[in-house]
Amino acid sequence: MFTKIRSTLFAGVCAAALATSAAPAALAQQPAAPLVTPAWLLANLHQPGLVVVEVYDNDSQQPAFAAEHIPGAVFTGFLDDNWRVTRDNVPQMLPPDDVIGKVIGGFGISNNSRVVLVPAGATTGDFNATTRIYWTLRIEGQENVSILNGGDHAWLANSADPVATGAVTPVAATFTAHYNPALFATGAQIAANLTTHDRQMVDARPPAQYDGKVKSPVAAKAGTIPGALNLPTGALETADLEGVLDKPALLAALAKAGVSTAKPTFTFCNTGHLASADWFILHEVLNVKDVALYDGSMAEWTQNPAHPVVAGNSAF
Repeated sequence: MFTKIRSTLFAGVCAAALATSAAPAALAQQPAAPLVTPAWLLANLHQPGLVVVEVYDNDSQQPAFAAEHIPGAVFTGFLDDNWRVTRDNVPQMLPPDDVIGKVIGGFGISNNSRVVLVPAGATTGDFNATTRIYWTLRIEGQENVSILNGGDHAWLANSADPVATGAVTPVAATFTAHYNPALFATGAQIAANLTTHDRQMVDARPPAQYDGKVKSPVAAKAGTIPGALNLPTGALETADLEGVLDKPALLAALAKAGVSTAKPTFTFCNTGHLASADWFILHEVLNVKDVALYDGSMAEWTQNPAHPVVAGNSAF
């Protein structure tokens, strides 16, 4: 693999950054911020225990990764690399612990790794695929994980950041899944909440789907779950859809949607994909205490004819 330096100043910049970074042995033990900057990643790029995973939409995009990627990073094609499976006739669900543990370990991630996930930016929506993998790692017990805010777009925008070329074969590691049910919502919990109203429900889909004007092929009915608030992922992300807006802009979007940061929350979409971005921003970035993702989402909810579905009225 060849690494090209896009600035003659890089060697000095890198040396200075590494000199001020954490000691290698302590990197995986530091509390992981949910979002990191290119400057942080540059400073820690060669630390032992760091695993960088660039998230593409599918495996056919490996040539784009080989043409230009962060040094030391490995490739994943979200749709093709077994991050989700069909369970109980519901598509695109979290795999069983033993299965997902092997998937995670296959990318060189161990329980002691420090992981940075990078939205590749090759396909619109790579950030949402990245948050889904982030949620998967977190629900299976990997606490030391972050997302590079802005992804490859942000990394490549700085001529001092190094770029590598060529294919990369991950060295597999052992990862033992430790499932955390607090981050997972079931259809039964959603149904019970229609009576108890213990949690706010947040629909992460575009307004047209929430309002019932269009329908995803995986949903049997158009519309949303009664009482759900619409917080579309696009209202929380940067213009290129590869990063997160600043906190004032996030809070303004929540206020527009009527979403509170003080209430326990269920997030959902069609298959738990977009819902992972809302989960990530609410739970990880804004520190909402109790947020669970309804993995089955509308794909599962609408399989039961007894489950109510209504037309929404999005504020967006």
